[in-house]
Amino acid sequence: METKLIAPADQSDRDLPIELMQEFINEFDPYELRNGTALVICHDEKSDAHYLTCHVSGADLALKCDLEATLDADDDDDLYKLNRDITEDKIAYRDMENDALGGRSFEDIVLEYDTSYRADTPLKVYGGQHRIRAIFKALEKGKIVPHGVRVYFGLSREQKVEIAIVNNTSIAVSNDLLDRMREQMTGSALRNWCQRTGMLAVGEDFADRRSGEIPTVRIARTLIVNFFRGMNASDTELHQPVLCASGGTDDTYERLRTSIDWNNDKLHQMGHQFARLHKIQRSAIIGRTSDNSAEFARKAFSLSVVAGWSYAAGLFQSNTEYLDTLYSLPESVSPPDDPLNAKALSEARLKGVDPDTYRGLGTRSSSKELGRMLEVFIVLATKATRKQINKQLANAAIQSYEAKRANYEAEKALGRI
Repeated sequence: METKLIAPADQSDRDLPIELMQEFINEFDPYELRNGTALVICHDEKSDAHYLTCHVSGADLALKCDLEATLDADDDDDLYKLNRDITEDKIAYRDMENDALGGRSFEDIVLEYDTSYRADTPLKVYGGQHRIRAIFKALEKGKIVPHGVRVYFGLSREQKVEIAIVNNTSIAVSNDLLDRMREQMTGSALRNWCQRTGMLAVGEDFADRRSGEIPTVRIARTLIVNFFRGMNASDTELHQPVLCASGGTDDTYERLRTSIDWNNDKLHQMGHQFARLHKIQRSAIIGRTSDNSAEFARKAFSLSVVAGWSYAAGLFQSNTEYLDTLYSLPESVSPPDDPLNAKALSEARLKGVDPDTYRGLGTRSSSKELGRMLEVFIVLATKATRKQINKQLANAAIQSYEAKRANYEAEKALGRI
């Protein structure tokens, strides 16, 4: 079959990289040409560069792409690598890999055909390195489909830089927005539950970024997961809340949501009480003239508070007295005092252990911080004479959690002897 390259009329008198394009075509046999369609030579007017758009076998892309493209063939440093680092631990990448294994055809992978260095991998990747890696993983499993590419030819150093920057710069999409889109794909159950409990207004959707007023999908998921985690906890384990992952899917939540009765009275009450806590906390902080920072106002939305409070709500389902204490926290003080006593939490710390940079309870999202915050609610319900959060209680909760954790680890070590 005769190869066809069509140059638009306004490009016909230019010095086009026809020989390089023909080399590429001969080596990679684009899908379009194999099926009787010509390729149009395109012109990137901004960069004054020429390229072809076509589809190439996933096997060729996996084996012939160079993810370490540089400016010059003799570049001996990595100060300017022409693509971003591979981040295979990210949720979005994992989804991309699953898509490739399922036969997804990716589009607009940006390459340069360049045999001047590492000629065995002439397709230099300027945009789409994660997709190439996912395609390679799919090839290992025997999955091969054509993928769409935009291939540049004969680029100067300046053109390489400009095209690489354009294809590695994008409008940042927040993880919270990705969570919201993913949740919309799976259904409206979580959003409907939040609307019924008062966490969201009727007709309102989750926040697409960190907000002091509206919960994100991650907050709602974390509430759900830890509520059931607390309900199913045994007395022999170290009670440990968890955070739901953000930026796509969370495996624990995805497994759990298929069995949730969204009309369950206990689940509804938990959501309703959390909404009350957040609204009263926010109102108390906003309404006063001192200690009224935005962080204090959104304290109930702190991820460690969300996880610890909801775990406690699940844990206390078998003890009405403890649960009443937790749910009546919004009425434990009167404005201008706030029910979570955010200032007291910010000043709590374990002397000799916490660094000077520690900003108090509820400011971090490590496993230890989640456990400490849960212990605040446990101590409040089970030990405190006055059912209010204060600095003394917060410090005692930190010490209590650290002691429990040390004892738990010691028992595990002894069990291995």
